[in-house]
Amino acid sequence: MNGEMMEYMVGRRGIPMDVLTRMKIEERMEFLPQTGKEEDCICFPYLEDGVMKNMKFRDAAKHFKMVKGAELIPWNIDAIKGKEKCYITEGEIDALSLIAAGLEEVVSVPNGAGGANLQWLDRFVESHFDDKTEIILAMDTDKRGVELRDELVRRLGMDRCKVVAWGEGCKDANEYLLKYDLPRLRQQVEQAAEIPLEGVFCPMDEWDTLMDIYYNGMPEGADTGLENLDRLIKFERGFVLTVTGVPGSGKSEFVDELVMRLLLRHDWKVGYFSPENTPLAYHYRKLIRRVVGKRFEHQGMPLPEAGQAIRYLAQSVFSIMPKEDFSVESILRIAAQLVSRKGVKVLVVDPFNRFEHQIPDWETETQYISRIFDEFSNFAVKHKVLLILVAHPTKLRREPGSKRWPVPTLYDINGSAAFFNKTDYGMVIDRNDELGQVLVRVAKVRFDHLGGPGDAFFAFSTYNGRYTPTEERTLDHNPPEPKWDRTNFLTEKLKPGQQELEFNEGE
Repeated sequence: MNGEMMEYMVGRRGIPMDVLTRMKIEERMEFLPQTGKEEDCICFPYLEDGVMKNMKFRDAAKHFKMVKGAELIPWNIDAIKGKEKCYITEGEIDALSLIAAGLEEVVSVPNGAGGANLQWLDRFVESHFDDKTEIILAMDTDKRGVELRDELVRRLGMDRCKVVAWGEGCKDANEYLLKYDLPRLRQQVEQAAEIPLEGVFCPMDEWDTLMDIYYNGMPEGADTGLENLDRLIKFERGFVLTVTGVPGSGKSEFVDELVMRLLLRHDWKVGYFSPENTPLAYHYRKLIRRVVGKRFEHQGMPLPEAGQAIRYLAQSVFSIMPKEDFSVESILRIAAQLVSRKGVKVLVVDPFNRFEHQIPDWETETQYISRIFDEFSNFAVKHKVLLILVAHPTKLRREPGSKRWPVPTLYDINGSAAFFNKTDYGMVIDRNDELGQVLVRVAKVRFDHLGGPGDAFFAFSTYNGRYTPTEERTLDHNPPEPKWDRTNFLTEKLKPGQQELEFNEGE
């Protein structure tokens, strides 16, 4: 290294030259799209097993780029393989600061705190992180750094993570190094605090959240883009949504609509345990047509659009389908791995009666269901997922002279009143073929800032499986036909920078 960037790294960032040399840090002129010209750049090599997988180029003004089409991997990943302990920073310069302080088992996230979608982590959880007994998170203290820290804790496990506090006047490791020195930096990192004891809290533990509510009000929750439904209910993770309806009412179809909208609008990846949605290709076909807005067939959906949707869903939708052992414990254990390795934020259980239930002799069915529901609720809270549970009602009786089943309530779900009493959200789906409409009844919302009971009406498209909001249709009121939506939702979702999802017919 020589010239401007040497002065920047050694003089202004405090990184010793021998560390830069040992870590194979280079300096070169490189074209940066942000400035439209070649700039003097510091170059961070991304190696795995000693092989170059990517390179980050960064100038003194913090403009940067990486190699187009190269895989995103953690920087310095080889340093932690097989080690019991590791350190994770938000950037390469912070990682170099720790290395200069004598802490060698350091990796940096590849893209800073540019979102809590840690897809780059998926491939390395089992090979590089599962064996760790202690993981030190040395993140920035700004809002995005805290979000990154919290997602890493969620993915890697609270029990083995510690968090470094930088104190007043410092937001990251390099600032701490520049304010103090290398020995003080090492001491501060080694004093990283454990995550607060699970299950024991006081108001001070919620200070940031309380202040956010104090100044900004209660969080609005995640919307779906279905205006009539959004007026009734918004969603937060950490809760259970119970959905019921008579057989053939379209419970699974509407759940698919709901989770696809949460995925597309909020990046909530989804895990399905849905044995009735098999073969899996049939289920994926329904999801693809719902996302693209066209029939999934070569005459109706161009191959590039189909391929793009398949690739998008392959990164976001995961089906739990073990060869055996459909017990609640087994499915939740796999779901926990999906949270850790894939970043799943929604878990769909459809339906409840497809578990291999093993009721002990000393428990009644009602007691068993109540206990299992507690397990679902605890799972949702621990892993901060929205758990959607589809449950069938008990057999209902048609009203005299009517061909239709009555609209069930959550109390009609077979087995226990716990389905109503313990759920956070409750929905009832009812399809009226005679009127050509679907009723979505919001029967319960535990917290009033997230909504309340009410009815929303929809028309269902057999063309692409989408639900379109409508007015209520009765024998005396026939509202106009809905405007069917056949747009490709991915057109807006996949913005520039996500070209890797494009699909060529020759692939």
